[in-house]
Amino acid sequence: MRYEEFKQTIIEGVYDPGIFKAFFLAGGAGSGKSYSAEKATGSAAGKFEWHDSMKKIKPGKTGPYGLKVVNSDEQLEFGLMKAKMHSDMTKYSDAETMEKERIREKGKKITKKREQMWINGRLGLIIDGTAKNPNKLSIQIKDLQNVGYDTYMIFVNTSLDIALQQNAGRKRRLKDEVIRLTWEEVQANKQQLSNLFPGGFVEIINNRAGEDVFRKSFVEIGKIMKRPPTSPIAKAWIAHELESKDRT
Repeated sequence: MRYEEFKQTIIEGVYDPGIFKAFFLAGGAGSGKSYSAEKATGSAAGKFEWHDSMKKIKPGKTGPYGLKVVNSDEQLEFGLMKAKMHSDMTKYSDAETMEKERIREKGKKITKKREQMWINGRLGLIIDGTAKNPNKLSIQIKDLQNVGYDTYMIFVNTSLDIALQQNAGRKRRLKDEVIRLTWEEVQANKQQLSNLFPGGFVEIINNRAGEDVFRKSFVEIGKIMKRPPTSPIAKAWIAHELESKDRT
């Protein structure tokens, strides 16, 4: 997205339906986090078809709740394609693995800048990650709350067998030991994560989930979206922005 487009989203921030709401997305690798979040909110990050042509790009989308997706995998995939690296990471050499990590770090920096511009506009967010480190997550929560955000979590859960099967069916595959490790970490952290989001912890069981599961989650998240911002910081910011617009 170009700077001019970012600028426009910031200008419209006070009228954004997801204003001052941030959903952290959690789940192990192979759980289907991004797919589940898209089905439950209508929002998605950009995607790239692994193809010789760099034109095979599916742009990200903002669903009816106005939530912007923060996901560094979008930049990772773009960087890997640009470097003409294949998608199956289980077959990477040591040199390719090092290059992948360099591309990943660059993608994280780009994604962080994008996220900060959205935060500057107080826009609604879905922050995609595994949430494997609750202590680090609690710092992120506090940083957002300090500027007025209410924070929530979408926790996508699967059995280990399903996570391994879903990973095996992907073009961008990870090693099985990575799937097992992240699954175990997320399961061990589930209660602690739930405690970080009292009244705002939405769990999606994605063991080949059907549309009924996602419809239920969509409705549940919709109820959260109808809640007005609770922070005095948020209320003061909105009042100031509306007053400024009235003067223009």
